[in-house]
Amino acid sequence: MKLSKITVVDYRTSNLLSITKALENVGAEVKLTQNAADIAAAERLVLPGVGAFGAAMRNIESLGIREALVAFGKSGRPLIGICLGMQLLFGVSYELGTNKGLALIDGKVVEFPDKPPLKVPHMGWNQIQFKRNSRLFCGVHDKEYAYFVHSYYVTTSDNYVSGATEYGVTFPSIVEDGNIFGIQFHPEKSQSFGLKILENFLRV
Repeated sequence: MKLSKITVVDYRTSNLLSITKALENVGAEVKLTQNAADIAAAERLVLPGVGAFGAAMRNIESLGIREALVAFGKSGRPLIGICLGMQLLFGVSYELGTNKGLALIDGKVVEFPDKPPLKVPHMGWNQIQFKRNSRLFCGVHDKEYAYFVHSYYVTTSDNYVSGATEYGVTFPSIVEDGNIFGIQFHPEKSQSFGLKILENFLRV
């Protein structure tokens, strides 16, 4: 079977081994890059990440890849942001100040409210509730569980929300706008559900 080529952006914010292995397990030929030319030439792009929004954007700026990421998002080719990478797709984050994102989807990133007994960060398994049909949902079922680790979440128009999750508030856990997708959970830690989401992305 021919492998699907996919480029994973390494902007110095996460251990990329687990997401690389997950993509390879579902049939991807993975290329890691910090290079704008590689991003421009990619067939499909993954923007992963863990950590703080502002630090991530500073790394992206220092590597000189911000414009390449924005151009790729506007190119019509498939792009998926994972965890922090999903949040970076939006216009602004209020994590540790005000930080501008890639602004590929309209929305903002805000902190979970303090609602005891719920703890922040939101960490562990939680359900995904489908909100509309998505190409990512082929072969997966509504109200499956996925693994989360995050203290901030996205607020955006319902038009972009394909899946939502409850944790004190209802927040978007899967978003999409045309060729651009975002998933707040960690697919590589979400067993068969997460792997199927990645496999479906390879077929977009």
